Parts: sequence; structure tokens; C-alpha cells
Amino acid sequence: SDPDRRHRGLNQICGISRGRHLMYTRMSVIWAAVVAPAAGEWTGRLGLKFESDTDIEQRSMHCPKGFITGLTVRHGRDPDDDVDTYDFKLKCGNSHWSAWSGMAFKGFKEEKAFECPMKMHMTGLEVKRGRREFGDVDTYDFKLQCSGVWQDYMGLGVLNEKQHASKECPPGTIAWAWKAYRGFVESGDRDYYEFEVNCKGAGDAQHAIRKMPSVRDLGLPLNVFAWRVEDVGTWLDALGLGEHKAAFFENRLAGDVIFLLLESHLQDMGMYKIGDRLYFMEELTQLHDQTNALAKTYKMQFASPRTLPNIQRSGLPSQVVSWSVKEVAVWVKALGLAEWVENFKRHRIQGDVMFSLNEVSLKEMGVNRIGDRLYIVDCLQSLYEELTSWRKKQETLRAVVDPTHMLAGSTATVGGPQSSRSQTTAAGHLLVQKLISQGFTMEEVVALLKSRPELMAQVAGTKSRKP
Repeated sequence: SDPDRRHRGLNQICGISRGRHLMYTRMSVIWAAVVAPAAGEWTGRLGLKFESDTDIEQRSMHCPKGFITGLTVRHGRDPDDDVDTYDFKLKCGNSHWSAWSGMAFKGFKEEKAFECPMKMHMTGLEVKRGRREFGDVDTYDFKLQCSGVWQDYMGLGVLNEKQHASKECPPGTIAWAWKAYRGFVESGDRDYYEFEVNCKGAGDAQHAIRKMPSVRDLGLPLNVFAWRVEDVGTWLDALGLGEHKAAFFENRLAGDVIFLLLESHLQDMGMYKIGDRLYFMEELTQLHDQTNALAKTYKMQFASPRTLPNIQRSGLPSQVVSWSVKEVAVWVKALGLAEWVENFKRHRIQGDVMFSLNEVSLKEMGVNRIGDRLYIVDCLQSLYEELTSWRKKQETLRAVVDPTHMLAGSTATVGGPQSSRSQTTAAGHLLVQKLISQGFTMEEVVALLKSRPELMAQVAGTKSRKP
């Protein structure tokens, strides 16, 4: 075995034959064995026409761990010698692509790659062969069977199809190794290829079951809520669902809203295969659980970089239910969603109905990006909770604040009216300082003073008027 190649993901063993047209030294036929412990069974050759009057070249590859999930094929042609050559590399599970198998190759022409959808495993192989006599052109194309379902051909150019053949793994087994043979017939410059796969049982469930891709290995932030739309696309690629990236981009599905997705959203975005949707939702649940576990491990709260706009800084009244249509539009724009401001204005959304909005009504209003709808609904819920918490805090503050008790012993009344007024003002200032020291914000203190005239009088140094 070759240790320098093994660390790249696949063992590659070869017996090399070199025909006259590739200017290689002739040598005896060498049949290579797979350098892995005997396991599984070879399907036997596919049954394609195969001849050779020169030495036969063979390459064998296998997955050290797991099973085959993808195939890359490159086609080369040397027009001077009318020779067509092919080389191959495999993908095993979620690992990187292997190196090329090392079959004789010259004059690159095209390359195609195919991965089983959703990281399914290869369970069969079909190859079609073409031959054009003019120019002595021999061409091949390939398609995989993934989890028992035949996929489309890879799309390599096949001229004048002559034959196709296939082999499937026995029930309950999965392809984990591959052999390719090359023969050459000098009369007519004919290039022949044949193939077979080795299948073994999925007894090791650890490698047979699709695994959630590692966030670290993908180079993504551990805080999923901070993922950009592009990061979500990277994660989809790793799941084998890259075909849906464009829909996720179009709907602005960033990390802070993907955990709000439902199966119905996926269907609306064109993910029509039930298996794809169920697989995505299961992986999303695992990602959510993993994110929560990491937050506990690091004793921190993962949150979105997008935050609710500050009402005061936005120049909006604290009584949200009193907001006009214009003020609601200001809030929507402050969310970073200026695109939908006119939709809110057109549908006359005021503060007294804003909290009744849901995803269905937003869709009816023309907010057609799923990610934006989810974000608006989530922000409305957060704003409602924030206001409710603030109101409760105000009620508690009004109920417990007793300035006489809080300031007991801090001042004594001495002297005339001017002295009394100064002491009252000092007492009021001391009250404000004590409230702030207990964690109340200045906005909350001001709201309290407005609701309690006797406190406002202390701070202002005036007597409160009794009705």
C-alpha cells in the first residue's frame, strides 16, 4: 500500500499497463488486488464489451471508512494517436474527494462530478459506451444508483451509443470499493473500459447513517444565529441539498430565522420530495440542539447580530399601540426591511393592530420572502415581550417605591422656607440616585416621576398640589 495516498482518503493500488499509443513501456499484465481486509463482495464486471491486445490497466480504490457517495470522471483525448482516456476519483461519506485513481490520462477534454443527493450512498453503477468510427472516438458516460434509486447520467458526451450495462449491490449492502479496467485494441484504435463495484453490509451503522456535518469543519461560526445567508448555503451543500440554495438565498433565510422554518415553508420553496424535507427538518433539529449545548458549555447566550431598534432613539413614542401608520413604517425601516415599508403603509398598519400580524397576513400584504416574514413576526413577539416586561416593572416600581422609607434619616428640616426647599430638592435628587443604583434606567425613573406627582415635586423642589 501507499501511505502517502492513504492519508488523502482512499487507498489506491494499481497494476499499470502502457500501450504503444501512450508511448509507455510495455509490460506484462498486472492484476491489482484491493489492499483492504477481505470484506464485501464484488458484483462482477458490468458486462460492457471489453477487449485488449495490449497489457490491461487496472485501478482499485476503496473507502477506508464509510461508503461511496460520489464519483468524478474526467475524459481526455490525444488526437494524434486517436486515444481516449478516462480517470476517476471517489467521495466517501462526508469526507473530501479522493485523489485521482492514476489511470493513464492524456489530453484533457471534459470533467463531470456527481454526488448522491442528501449524502445517500451508492448502491449501483450503470455505464453506457459510444463509438464513432470516423476519428476512432470511444466515449463513456456514467450514472449512479443512490439508496436504491437510479439517478441521471452525469452528462459526459457519448457519440453513437453502442451499449449500456449495469450492476446493483445485493439488498442490504452498499458500495464501498471500485475497480476500473482499461484495454486497447490497436486495429481501429479502440479504447475499452470496464468496471465493477464491491458491496458490503451496513453492519457498522456509524458509517451507514448520514451524519450531520461538523460546523467547525465547514469553517462556520459556532453561533448559528450569526450565520449569513451564504453560511446557510454552505451548510445546505454539506447536507447534500445544495440544489435548494438559490431558494434559501431568494427568501433571505439567515441563521437567526432558520430555526423558525416549518416543513410547509420548505414545500413553498420547491422542496417537493418528502424525504428531503424530513431529512432537512431532522438535521435542523440536531443543529438547534447542538447550538444550545455549545451555549451551555461556553456559558454564554448565542444571539443574532440583528437587534430590535431602540424606540427612543428612533424617535417613536413609548406607547406602541398609539403609533400611526407612519410611525409603524419607521419601525419597519429600522429593522432593515425598508423594502416592505410601502406594503405596511398600503395596508394601513397602525400600532393598535401591529401585534395581530402573523405570517399569513404578511404574505397577503405582499411580503413574499419567507425569511423576512419570519423575522418580522419574531421581532413583533420580542417587542411585545419587551413592552410587557417594562410595564410590569413600572407597576412594581410604583407599588414598592416609598420615598419616605428610602430617604429616612438622610435629611433633617432646619431653617426657613428656602432651606426647606433646598433640602426637599436634595432629597429628590438622592431618590433618583438610589433608583438608578438599584438598576432602573433613567427612562424608567422619568416614567415613574410622571406617574407620581409627589415624587416629581421632590425632584423639582416644589410642593405637589392636592386636587
